[in-house]
Amino acid sequence: MSKAKKQSDKTQSFDTRVAHGALLDGLETIKKSLDESTLERKVEIGSVLWQLGDAVKDVLDRIKSDVRVEAVAELKGQAGNTKLDGDDLGEATVTIPEASLRVPKGTNIDDLKKVLGSDFGLFFEEVTTVKPRKEFEDRVTALQNPLHKQILHNSVARVEPTPRVSFKRHELPKRKDE
Repeated sequence: MSKAKKQSDKTQSFDTRVAHGALLDGLETIKKSLDESTLERKVEIGSVLWQLGDAVKDVLDRIKSDVRVEAVAELKGQAGNTKLDGDDLGEATVTIPEASLRVPKGTNIDDLKKVLGSDFGLFFEEVTTVKPRKEFEDRVTALQNPLHKQILHNSVARVEPTPRVSFKRHELPKRKDE
């Protein structure tokens, strides 16, 4: 980063150390209060943190975009790593990965196979995945062969998903004089 750019950033009044400390103190206070909090209070706290998290993500996305631009310029668009220093204690590490080739969605693989014939395997690797069908359990239950039932039951595991939680922070109604 150029010295002139660093100097103009230093003239801003935002003190990252003070903000960092205040945010960590606030989070520590919240953590300590959770043990004695009712579920309703936890929902309230969750909605505040969710809203803050969204706001933080938006700000971070803007910062990351600017940092990426600088890193790409520093590395001249080539793959590699670079570190960018903040004007105090901050640091960003940017990794530009090697470019890779992908087959775009919608590419007709069957046409490629027909045109390339036996040469298809020279250029493309086929990856196969196996997953139980939606009807797996009903079909296993309907089987007559107990050995097949046992083998099939032993070949899969039931994975219970973690329930998803989201929060919403309602806006206060506006006063008539606003």
